[in-house]
Amino acid sequence: MRPPAAVRWLETMVLMRAFGRAFGVEVPSLRGLSADDALGTYREFTAACMEMALADKRLAEALRPRLGAEALRLGRTVRLLVPLPRARFATARYFYRGIGIGLEKSGEDGLLFCPCFFAGRYTPADCWFMSAFDEGFLRGLLGREHADLAFSCRLTEGAPHCMARFQSTP
Repeated sequence: MRPPAAVRWLETMVLMRAFGRAFGVEVPSLRGLSADDALGTYREFTAACMEMALADKRLAEALRPRLGAEALRLGRTVRLLVPLPRARFATARYFYRGIGIGLEKSGEDGLLFCPCFFAGRYTPADCWFMSAFDEGFLRGLLGREHADLAFSCRLTEGAPHCMARFQSTP
């Protein structure tokens, strides 16, 4: 079930602000936009920011970890609101559904992302860059603080879905 429009709009605003903090930029106003238009604005804004960052390797190397750190903080905050560990994945699915991304479990540590609202606009490099947000948010929400989220395939590279797996870090 798709979250109500007010929830989707608020979620997009929270994501926009987190992205803006990571990049150190002002974000466009979403005031007066529908939930769908707000999400479209977020998609275009993030794509433009990532294009700028990816044009400069040093800038990208500095901003991608900041994006992951902002997402980790957001995931930890959401986790505080979901005290039952077994309810956290359902919360993640609901969150992703609100931004047009399907999320399912694949085995014990795997995640399958499909469909994806962003795949038609993001380049493979954008997708790689933004996966820092997915990793941080899911690590924080699911309590996988000491695991990396490694993607093995992506929609933006022609795969039928994105597949990722949590891998423990030493």
